[in-house]
Amino acid sequence: MSPRIEITVTPEGETSVETKGFAGAACKAASKPYEQVLGTKAAERLTPGYHTTATVAQPAEQQA
Repeated sequence: MSPRIEITVTPEGETSVETKGFAGAACKAASKPYEQVLGTKAAERLTPGYHTTATVAQPAEQQA
């Protein structure tokens, strides 16, 4: 799944920002600009994706 940010606005005007496909704290960095524009945060719920670590590709070792 490619990373995405879903913003929901209810008929009452309440908003929620949900990140999907991010690993670790990258989700917070990605959603921060949207949260700032939408106003004061009433609550925060961290998904299991927040508690995973991002996989970093490492170059293969060269043999002499």
